[in-house]
Amino acid sequence: MKISYLTILLCLICFLSILTSSCTKDNIENESQTEVDVYYVKYKISTSGTRIFSNWSVTTPTGLFTKKDYNTRNWEGTFGPLKKGFNCVVQIGSGEPTIQIYISKNNEPFALKSSSTGKSLSYKIQ
Repeated sequence: MKISYLTILLCLICFLSILTSSCTKDNIENESQTEVDVYYVKYKISTSGTRIFSNWSVTTPTGLFTKKDYNTRNWEGTFGPLKKGFNCVVQIGSGEPTIQIYISKNNEPFALKSSSTGKSLSYKIQ
């Protein structure tokens, strides 16, 4: 039984094309992981002493959550699920409280991502 050089060459080309087009295990895990990542945002707004703040809004997956004509020293809200790239924004109408933005990824504990004292703060989930 004779095998021609052309047959061997074709088999080698097929084998090499299959070998080079396959994904590594790391690529498959990384691609599937980014597709299933789920995030939640926790906003914390607070003042100290006798100071208050009012008229604030935060971004949520369904639009803006707004609280008008309500004076307080502390407020906290958690929203989600969110996807990578979501822009978390806080706007304060009256007062200059401390604003904190926490993010949770895939049910892990919340981690502080941004903090400031003032009228606004934003953080983009990356």
